[in-house]
Amino acid sequence: MKNFLGFIAMFAWTLLAGVSLYLSEIFSLHTDILWAILIASILLLVHVINLILYFKITGDNPYKWKVNQ
Repeated sequence: MKNFLGFIAMFAWTLLAGVSLYLSEIFSLHTDILWAILIASILLLVHVINLILYFKITGDNPYKWKVNQ
């Protein structure tokens, strides 16, 4: 169940960030190098926040090996 909640949180955050970026029309500025670097940094930050959200919600249990079962 925690995996499902983690995926829902990641989806909600990505949707919010994507819609915000799309509505701000920042993607139309990608031809300028400074704007392109800023856009890339924002997208990287969205990805990092996705990882933080997932691991804060699920912990590290999904990635521990089941030994002796």
